[in-house]
Amino acid sequence: DLQESEDWDIMGHAYEQYTATYLKRKRGQFFTNRLVVDLMAKMVDPDYTDIILDPAGGSGGFLTGAMRYVRRKILSAQATATAKQRQLDKHRTRLFMVEISKRLVKIAKTAMILNGDGHVGMTQGDSLGPYSNLNDNVLRLAGKGKPNIILTNPPFAGAGDGRITDPKVLDSFACGIRWTMRGGSYQPTGERNNEGVPPEMLFFERCLDWIAPGGRIGIVMPKSFLDTQTYYPVRDMLLNNFKLLAVVNCHKDTFQPHTGVRTCLVFVEKPKLSESVPDDYSIFMAISKKIGQDSEGYPIFKRDNENNLTGVIDHDLDDILNDYQSFKEGTLTESEYHFTIKKSEIDSILRINPQAYLPNLHETIKNIESVDGKEGWSVTTIGQIEKGIKIFKGPRLKSENLVVETPGPNIEPYYTPSAVLQERGQGAKLFDISIASAVQTKALNAVRVHKGDIVISRSGTIGRVSYITQRLHNAIVSDDLIRVRISEEYLRHYVYSFLQSKAAYDQMIRNEYGAVQQHLEPNHIRDILIPVPENWEVVEGIIENSKKAVSIKEQSEEINDEREREMLTFLSSLGI
Repeated sequence: DLQESEDWDIMGHAYEQYTATYLKRKRGQFFTNRLVVDLMAKMVDPDYTDIILDPAGGSGGFLTGAMRYVRRKILSAQATATAKQRQLDKHRTRLFMVEISKRLVKIAKTAMILNGDGHVGMTQGDSLGPYSNLNDNVLRLAGKGKPNIILTNPPFAGAGDGRITDPKVLDSFACGIRWTMRGGSYQPTGERNNEGVPPEMLFFERCLDWIAPGGRIGIVMPKSFLDTQTYYPVRDMLLNNFKLLAVVNCHKDTFQPHTGVRTCLVFVEKPKLSESVPDDYSIFMAISKKIGQDSEGYPIFKRDNENNLTGVIDHDLDDILNDYQSFKEGTLTESEYHFTIKKSEIDSILRINPQAYLPNLHETIKNIESVDGKEGWSVTTIGQIEKGIKIFKGPRLKSENLVVETPGPNIEPYYTPSAVLQERGQGAKLFDISIASAVQTKALNAVRVHKGDIVISRSGTIGRVSYITQRLHNAIVSDDLIRVRISEEYLRHYVYSFLQSKAAYDQMIRNEYGAVQQHLEPNHIRDILIPVPENWEVVEGIIENSKKAVSIKEQSEEINDEREREMLTFLSSLGI
């Protein structure tokens, strides 16, 4: 076995590639990127004495990854060949997986054999059910409180589906309870969440419960786990009772082309029985900017100094690993995307998204806040800059029955964000408003924009800003644009100019959220800090130039309208 280490790696990798391709094609299933598996195995750093568990095992990718890592660790150690063989034999008996699909269990067993054995612990079962229902071997050797290492990528709920609603399951979990906002804080109601709970949230809680004291967890979660209200209960559980070691935001193409869900890696340590969670400590944070493949799954290779392609996959996970190891040793040199925060820095909504704590974004906010101490200046939020300011997005339109193909009486265009933000965008749809119900009419009126409104894109590419001119006055516009409505003209142009600055954009980026597409909400715009002068004459030049820019935009739109009318007349005269 010791001499065949590289052969095991080659055979195991070949089988993983085959089964991944086959199942993606036949079953619509996808596997954890092997680069991510290897990173997570190295970050939790298992040893041959550890009991290693994957409670959502799939095809066994995490256990084969852990076995590769431990085998190399054994081979590189200073010990006799006999001692190394004993260590390897012991390690093989400490690998366990629970997977609900019998088919995947068979695949996982084969994968483990081809990676060097360890297949006995691959079992079929439901990790969200009672522990007593688990396989006897798992219950005896890797039951509650026994695994030292948990590595897993649990199944995620899709948008609006896939949630767990079974009362028997929900009643077994603390996060099966519905939480609500009370007195300015998010609190449990004591009532079951009958709307259902995402399975990954239940798996996260189960991992926290299952791990042995002193044990470590590495888990793949949707990026929305880090900062949205849905996952607040389990973040609260995590931060109050466990030590958060690290959070890594994955690159958006990590699981492409099979799913566009944005993901993150969360690493947790359970205190030993004799210990409690420290009041404050440092947490490693990183954002992956390269994953070695594009959105279609094709590899991206590094280039040499002459710009020639090499055979080396271009990713940054090794850099993240090296910096995490430096962090543990107390020698980390922080950078833009690899840094630390203190637990005490985590805000009241328990955001643990590295994006919210990026050093350059923090620097932007600190710089704005420092203006508050300068003579003649104060700092406020956009939501407080004018008493009657309105910042909203409008209701989601249900308009399928209103869509028509041709213009005519009572027909109005519906403008998408792209149509509004482009210099001369056209409405994507036409609505016959004469057939709208009372409810639809109310919703249509609520999303109409007015001349002077400032609009900001809130989905996909967020933070693009535009000013509504006469051309779109009273137009029906998508709720994917946040509206900022300010009555005072000088304030409106000052805010419009500021929202186009890096200082404002950094604050928007800090608050974006979403598992697939990134989003902003009106409250994120309301909370943007903005410097305000006591004497508005000091920013008169900015305001006047903004007015000129808007005036030029309106003139350009009028010229374009005239040009289009002339072209239509000309083509009509030619019989076209």
